[in-house]
Amino acid sequence: MNNREITSLWSRIIIEELVRQGSGFFCLSPGSRSTPLTVAVARNPMARWKTFPDERSAGFFALGHARATGKPAVLICTSGTAVANYFPSVVEAAMDNQPMIILSADRPFELLETGANQTIRQFGIFGSYSRWNFQLPEPSPEVPLKSVLSAIDHAVEKATGIAPGPVHLNVPFREPFEPELPDLKDPWLAPVAHWIDSLEPLRHCSHAENAPHPAIVEQAADLIKASRQPLFIAGKLDSAEDALAVGRLAGSLGIPLYADLSSGLRHSTFCKPWQLAFQSPAFLEHYRPDTVVHFGGQLISRHPGAAIRVSNPGNYLVVKPYANRYSPDHNVTLSIEASPKLFADALLCDFRKTTMPACVWPIADEFFTVAEKEIERYCEDDRPVTEISAARIVSRLTKEHEGLFMSNSMPVRDMDLFAAAIHPAPVVAVGMNRGASGIDGILSTAAGFAEGLQKPVTLVIGDIAFLHDLNALSLLASLSVPLRIIVLNNNGGGIFSFLPIAAEKDIFETHFATPQQYSIASAAATFGVTHASPATNSAFAETYKQALTSKTSTIIEITGNREDNVSAHRSLQHIINTLARNFLKKQ
Repeated sequence: MNNREITSLWSRIIIEELVRQGSGFFCLSPGSRSTPLTVAVARNPMARWKTFPDERSAGFFALGHARATGKPAVLICTSGTAVANYFPSVVEAAMDNQPMIILSADRPFELLETGANQTIRQFGIFGSYSRWNFQLPEPSPEVPLKSVLSAIDHAVEKATGIAPGPVHLNVPFREPFEPELPDLKDPWLAPVAHWIDSLEPLRHCSHAENAPHPAIVEQAADLIKASRQPLFIAGKLDSAEDALAVGRLAGSLGIPLYADLSSGLRHSTFCKPWQLAFQSPAFLEHYRPDTVVHFGGQLISRHPGAAIRVSNPGNYLVVKPYANRYSPDHNVTLSIEASPKLFADALLCDFRKTTMPACVWPIADEFFTVAEKEIERYCEDDRPVTEISAARIVSRLTKEHEGLFMSNSMPVRDMDLFAAAIHPAPVVAVGMNRGASGIDGILSTAAGFAEGLQKPVTLVIGDIAFLHDLNALSLLASLSVPLRIIVLNNNGGGIFSFLPIAAEKDIFETHFATPQQYSIASAAATFGVTHASPATNSAFAETYKQALTSKTSTIIEITGNREDNVSAHRSLQHIINTLARNFLKKQ
């Protein structure tokens, strides 16, 4: 068997085993050194793939795909800085426990550290952000093929384990790279003959849910029973099953549930819009939780954290399926590594044996009703569409067969705060990059999220984040489902206008606000995407409804002013705070 046959067979086996393990979606970036892997994908009838000229965009697309499917997409690139372009998406995947597998082609040993062209230190490039990184040997008949299959199986296992995340396999190749059909009767293949004839991976990977210890469940139950003002918080939850179990627990016990947008619980009948109350200092003065049980990951809003710092509860429990630390204010008293679903179910079983003492939280429905009406005033038909009303209208019109992806900075905060409380509301798949909360790669991630869901997705994004990932608009034409992009164009980084630095007028615009004089309409035209720019709430709602029925992607631009946006937010917050004070006077 010659070198071309050995390299072709080596690559075919790697790709086939990934497909058999369920990691059959590949994000390819063209390159010479990675030719054997790319050919193996292209000629595998069960592999699905997409080609990207930009590895950075490919990485974020793979991230979005993983968010939607729970399975790792496989990134394939050539040697050199190509692999370095994956780094931002690898960081986000690692921080948010999203599976990802990277196959980076590399130069052979004799070319490393010699000044050879397109050669960098690739192995271990992602450092502590990879769940596992491994250097495969160069293709050789001296290497047992079972060991290659076993390495691929372990890569999938590490990428999809209890704490999912990115895995990096560095794959060196020597020239020539041109494919050649191998001799399948070669003795080298005899030990894997059974594998070749089957459709199964060499080793199946399975992961059991992390069940809580009964003693920990009992301890948590006792703390809640002894509490006067318990509070449940649902941060980012990984599955609908987790969300349903947490919602069922809160509803059964009558304990207030603060549900973050990322929890998947905003549609629950057990969930009230506590995010409106938690931004009111008056409310927090009257109601101070003494026991907090936090399910899942981090929160979008700073208000719950601020409330907990004020109340300084004696017990703060965090329930999450991963061993990574979550205690931004260093006030967690009990960290429980367990499946939120299994823990919530076990806790509910414990409470069914006893009677839960009455909580002294208010029945705040009256406050919620009037606060929601004030937000709705910003959505009146003839008023200009704003960042507040856009979030509200999108949340109201997005249907169950759609997905929603929120960009960082102001879009995700506004949706978290102002989304309509519809009961029963559609169960909409919501995605966001909140592991590291960057604004890079948002368009690409949303595109991957849509492709993974196989459902149309609405993306709400700011103008700076849109510009940051502009070349990802080239992906839209090849998506199997449309992406509806709502760009909030306030000519700069709107979130900075809410910070104290905004008062420094001599330097704010030039050094922080970053105004950009580019045309979103022209960008849409460049990539052949339909563009609209409605001025009023009614026009925006109508435009968005039309986009929801279209089979092609659309860009809807909402133009605004940063100063007006800050003023509107602060005015609405003042109104809600006043409503909270008036409500509390009646208690």
